[in-house]
Amino acid sequence: MRARIAALTVVSAGLTLAMAGPSWAAPTPSAVSAAGPSTSATAAAAPGAGCPALVNRPCAWQERNGSGVLGSALVTAEHPGQLTLVRVDVKVQRAWGSPWETVASSTRLQYGTVRVSTPQIDALGPVVVCATGGPALRPALQSTTCTTPH
Repeated sequence: MRARIAALTVVSAGLTLAMAGPSWAAPTPSAVSAAGPSTSATAAAAPGAGCPALVNRPCAWQERNGSGVLGSALVTAEHPGQLTLVRVDVKVQRAWGSPWETVASSTRLQYGTVRVSTPQIDALGPVVVCATGGPALRPALQSTTCTTPH
């Protein structure tokens, strides 16, 4: 996968987190990287998502409009019969250096590819959207990715 911007990847506690682009850039989907082989597939991304089609790897993004922010995520299943889980969280930082607080969350479990969005929230300060997902019956194959703060 070629990227036009540099990416920072952090591996911590068994999770692979990747953040791409400068914080002042327009909200972009996050990139995800995994230790070990990953399989890509061609799948149509949701409108406005711009997600890379990585099988069993969540893609997270935030959508802003005049009345707030909502977090969205997409997990492309390996096949239509796969039971897939995805959880998306919107996190805010109330003051510089304070902990990130989850202010909205949604979870979906269904067969095949899954897209889920949180309720729209009013957000002051930086916002991060994190998604965790993958095969529901194989938690070891699930991963988490987060956007850069916007």
